[in-house]
Amino acid sequence: MVTSSSDAGNRPLLLISTFATLSLLYFVGWIVHRLFLHPLHHIPGPWINAVSRIPYARHLIAGTTVDNVKFLHDKYGEVVRLSPNEVSFTSGDTAWQDIYGFRTGKLKGHENMRKDPAWYSPPPTSTHIIVANDEDHSRFRKVLSHAFSEKALAQQEALLQSYVDLLVGRLKEVISKDSGPQDMVKWYNWTTFDIIADLLFGEPFGCLQNLSTHKYISLLFANLKVFRLSYVMYYWPFIRRLRSLLLNQEILQGRIDFYRWIGERTQQRVQTEIQRPDFMTEILKHNGEKGAEMTPTEMNNNASIMITAGSETTATLLSGVTYCLLKNPEVMKKLKDEVRGKWKKYDDITLEAVNKAPYLIAVLQEALRYYPPLPTGFERRVGKGGEYVSGYFIPEDTAVCVSSSPTGRSPQNFKDPDSFIPERWMDDPHFVDDKKTSIQPFSVGPRNCLGKNLAYAEMRLILAKIMWSFDLELSPKSENWMEHKVFVVWKKPELAVHIREVERED
Repeated sequence: MVTSSSDAGNRPLLLISTFATLSLLYFVGWIVHRLFLHPLHHIPGPWINAVSRIPYARHLIAGTTVDNVKFLHDKYGEVVRLSPNEVSFTSGDTAWQDIYGFRTGKLKGHENMRKDPAWYSPPPTSTHIIVANDEDHSRFRKVLSHAFSEKALAQQEALLQSYVDLLVGRLKEVISKDSGPQDMVKWYNWTTFDIIADLLFGEPFGCLQNLSTHKYISLLFANLKVFRLSYVMYYWPFIRRLRSLLLNQEILQGRIDFYRWIGERTQQRVQTEIQRPDFMTEILKHNGEKGAEMTPTEMNNNASIMITAGSETTATLLSGVTYCLLKNPEVMKKLKDEVRGKWKKYDDITLEAVNKAPYLIAVLQEALRYYPPLPTGFERRVGKGGEYVSGYFIPEDTAVCVSSSPTGRSPQNFKDPDSFIPERWMDDPHFVDDKKTSIQPFSVGPRNCLGKNLAYAEMRLILAKIMWSFDLELSPKSENWMEHKVFVVWKKPELAVHIREVERED
């Protein structure tokens, strides 16, 4: 057979056409599978989220994740597909237990859902309690839990009181010389970071004393802002090669310096005997017991987690509740009436006393619903064989979470969800149908937050003493303060507040 020159010339075009057609068919088939045949096809959400991870990643980089997830839940309901393999729930009354709870009852025999590696990257060396597997997590928790017990917290009341008193005292000094507004975000951060540093290392950062943010706190916040890139690099590994271009070199070096500094301070405290008990006293006392051991490196890494989790989140909640009170004067008045009526003397405000102030507790609980310090979710991966979450079958290796802020603002969970109403936590009959168990700011189950008792003690004591001591007025430049972005945690702007000391008759 003789092949004409025209046939030979058309062969490359034919190959290209065939390749293009097959590629198009593959692409169409892939889309059809993602939309109609994928094991998650029954989960509602935008079609583009089922096909591509890019829309979710775009919101993550832009800091608009929470707003986007809330929009999707408002449109599609209590369960939404965020990406090809990620599902968000706002049915917190059931999903918290199904995802994070102890494996008892109907879940007996099921494995705990593991942390999603896309969100929980390990530290430069060893591991820590946040990213540890179940075995290591149990080992760490047995050591660390003693430091956060109610007994240990009671021993620390004098220290907590001293720093809250320093906060109040330094504010009085500053406002006596400067009538301008104060940034309460800074003041709360200074207080909570000084407290946790003293509890861990035996001495504070010195923020309140110096009225300045310690350089390693600034490095910590810079690291939190870029944490979202871990997710992007997990799913697009080639971006790791561009990391040095995407991130400021000072931030990369700062991360190394921060871990080094934490390690040095931790080991310095380990080798130092102090007169009063602190967290490290309890940790060292129990480290080495059967099933409760930590190496020096593991101790350093866990100290870095406690510095972050034991400070930033409490300061965030205090900033949020202060803003909510300033925007709701009737709530502010009720709280001031309780605080100033209940305690005639400043020194009467104790840890025991603030635990018996019902409106104060309700205000803070409402703030945890309205402005949760960790607004996104605690991502988990579904184990082998799949699981049912809130009645929906979720196949294995799917990333799932309860999205905290959208859950708290869901009309399916709360009446008037966008209004700040502490009375909903005080058995007000208007809110009898609120699903209060859907709010779990400290998570649930075997990995719930160890620092819950400390956080409640700090926020109640600080807010009570601030309300007792000062009258607050929101500066116009912070009128829309809560309209800010999320980079894992809230990226809080200045909260400018005019502060006046309460005048009392002797």
